[in-house]
Amino acid sequence: MSPQILKIALDVPLDRLFDYSYVGKAQVGARAVVSFAGRNLVGIIIQIVDFSEVPPDKLKPAIHVFDDVVFGAADFKLLQFCADYYHYPLGQTLIAALPLRLRQIKPAVTRKNFVYALNSSANLDEIPKKQAVLHKIAHALLQSTLEANYHAGAGLGADSLAATSSGWRKAILALQEKGWITQTEVVAVKPSLRSSNVEPSLNSEQQHAIAAILSSSGFKPWLLHGITGSGKTEVYIQLLQKVLAQKDAQALILVPEINLTPQLEARFRSRLSQYPLVTLHSNLSESERLQHWQVASTGAAKIVIGTRLSVFTPLPNLKMIIIDEEHDSSYKQQDGMRYHARDVAMVRAKQLNIPIVMGSATPSLETWRLSNSTLATQTQASKAQYGLLSLKARAVVSAQLPKIHTIDIAKSPTENGLSPILINAMRERLKRDEQSLLFINRRGYAPVMHCNACLWVAPCMRCSARLVVHLSQKRLKCHHCGHEQKLPLQCPSCGNPDLHSIGHATQRLEQTLNDLFPHANIARVDRDSMRNKEALTDLLTKVQNKEIDILVGTQMLAKGHDFPHLTLVGVIDTDTALFSPDFRASERLFSQLMQVSGRAGRAEIAGEVLIQTAFPHHALFDALKSQDYATYANALLNERAAMQFPPISYFALLKAEASDYGLVSQFLTFAANAARHLTQEVTIYDAVRPQMERLKNMERAHLMLQAPTRQALQRLLKIWMPQIRAEKLSNKVRWALDIDPLEF
Repeated sequence: MSPQILKIALDVPLDRLFDYSYVGKAQVGARAVVSFAGRNLVGIIIQIVDFSEVPPDKLKPAIHVFDDVVFGAADFKLLQFCADYYHYPLGQTLIAALPLRLRQIKPAVTRKNFVYALNSSANLDEIPKKQAVLHKIAHALLQSTLEANYHAGAGLGADSLAATSSGWRKAILALQEKGWITQTEVVAVKPSLRSSNVEPSLNSEQQHAIAAILSSSGFKPWLLHGITGSGKTEVYIQLLQKVLAQKDAQALILVPEINLTPQLEARFRSRLSQYPLVTLHSNLSESERLQHWQVASTGAAKIVIGTRLSVFTPLPNLKMIIIDEEHDSSYKQQDGMRYHARDVAMVRAKQLNIPIVMGSATPSLETWRLSNSTLATQTQASKAQYGLLSLKARAVVSAQLPKIHTIDIAKSPTENGLSPILINAMRERLKRDEQSLLFINRRGYAPVMHCNACLWVAPCMRCSARLVVHLSQKRLKCHHCGHEQKLPLQCPSCGNPDLHSIGHATQRLEQTLNDLFPHANIARVDRDSMRNKEALTDLLTKVQNKEIDILVGTQMLAKGHDFPHLTLVGVIDTDTALFSPDFRASERLFSQLMQVSGRAGRAEIAGEVLIQTAFPHHALFDALKSQDYATYANALLNERAAMQFPPISYFALLKAEASDYGLVSQFLTFAANAARHLTQEVTIYDAVRPQMERLKNMERAHLMLQAPTRQALQRLLKIWMPQIRAEKLSNKVRWALDIDPLEF
């Protein structure tokens, strides 16, 4: 057999394919192990051809080709689009979309699962009476086979057989030697919960939403704009019941964060128990992730729930994509290829010609603008491109929206972070056996360690940031680079032993609450307290069972959770976001406060939200009190239009960092000059330093590009990026291009 030429994409920062010879069977989309620059790498076969421009004496042979095809034609099309749009090397794009086990040069092995059944030739009378274990296993298999009426694939698996007898393996081998056993490999899908017979009755808005989505054919984006507690998840479930009734259909549900997965997964498993379901997120072990990915890619899993990377999972029969909390910034990848999962999902739905449903109580302004044809002329597209479906009432008829009040901390000063009004409100809830939640988006004990004598504050020596006090561990920690050190006994600047912790965070708030309410059950929820894999799930169960009286937490508690006994939400510190230099800060704050407010009063008992602020009459709080997202969003869009900020215009950021700022400055100056010579329709700003000037001992700066259209921006980037890569300075700094950045 003459050698073939394999064109392979590799996980290297070079935007090209590499040729290797190979004698044997190979398929496009399969993984191959090759030698590159003195090391072995896994690559993906993109093409198989008969000729290479590389001279035969320099053409290396591929070391090994795996027989698994990890990407099909539809997957290649999506990933090629991402590589082109985000200007990221195709090889790195492909490899990053794989589970870790498939990126390694050794075979990706998962545990095989089998079921065993007696075939029709079995004769139990031939088993000696003294072989009790053999009798026990054989009768269990016979009973299972009879109940299944000899259907193919029926039988008992390892767990069921182990429960019957500890000696089941030897018994199975003995029965196999007699030729009595049928062994069938099955896909390892976690069994669903027992189906719930309780199907909530839908209100007219939910019914209209489901009917509208199902009546459309082909590609159609839908925004399901529903207030918190309006029953968006129930709409998802009943949509899937219809869609998955099609033969071999699959559905992808994207969620922004891992902590939303267990509760959502439980609801889907309970209501859609007939459909195999897998999850994909970073809390899984690498073996679990590989198994779930493979089950999804074979089409055996009908429902896939996952975080942002799941948008690339091969799904051969995908019929619908659902994005829960579509506004959430967690969908944006912040390293490697800086994709936005919502935007990639939109492209995938269009390529497959299937519907995509985006749910949110506070949609991103990008989505809101494309869903609304009633906006002011200066902000609207030519017409609404997305279908807009509104859920304005809570799904539980007796549940009312919480009443939102601001507490003016100038008139009601706080002590240890809590105002008297908020303390009394919590005391009332404890008397009524109701639950409270205090939201503060800052973990640790206090954000600053301060010396009153010389005004020293504890700095991080590796970042432009202050160290956060973690009093229980007696440590100062940087939440940006991970550096930590012991709490100083005296000021390192002047020797003063009287150091103070200034400000409040979750640990300090928890301590204050324990002092105020010594008999209450108080739980803290942040990244420090929820390190254990099952910690959050266990805590949510306790909340449901009313074993917790007061919750203190960060944004981990703000989204998606349903607490039927929670009637009070207190918001501790929001003012820093009101006047942030980031133009997206108020949009994020409104969304965050709307989400956390939605945790209150979701059942029959009325809810109340108390927000401590020095600016109680700010327009954001007025809109929040009236739960009027639309008016506030439209006002923000008009502001953006006046400033020509996204989503009215389109941004790209060229970020650079190095230990020497001089190199960063030279690189970005070259990049800016090169871009200005290439275009007149894109505005290229001078390079500036971000608020975090130094991170992990690296000096940072960025260059911003602003264009009136995506097309104008992409035309420039297509010519500009090869020039950047060819420049020698690009090898002396660490740089990255961020298209449609969310953070500046």
